[in-house]
Amino acid sequence: MHDDDITITATLAPEVALQLAQFCKRSTFDQFLALTEAHLPAEERATRAHQMIAGIDAVSRALAEAGYAPR
Repeated sequence: MHDDDITITATLAPEVALQLAQFCKRSTFDQFLALTEAHLPAEERATRAHQMIAGIDAVSRALAEAGYAPR
C-alpha cells in the first residue's frame, strides 16, 4: 500500500455483488484500453488501462473476501 491509498466501503445486494464479481472476472485489457481517451499516446493509454485493471482487481479481491468469487 502507498501512504496516499484510499479505502472505500460499499453496501451491495447479494445479486449485485455477484454480477460485479462476474464483471471483474470477465473484463479484459482491450475493453479497458477502449475506455481510455483516444487522443492520448498509446503508452499513456496502456498505462491508464493497467490502472483501471488494478482498481478492478482490488474490487475483485474484496468481493472474494466477502464470498463472491466466481469460477
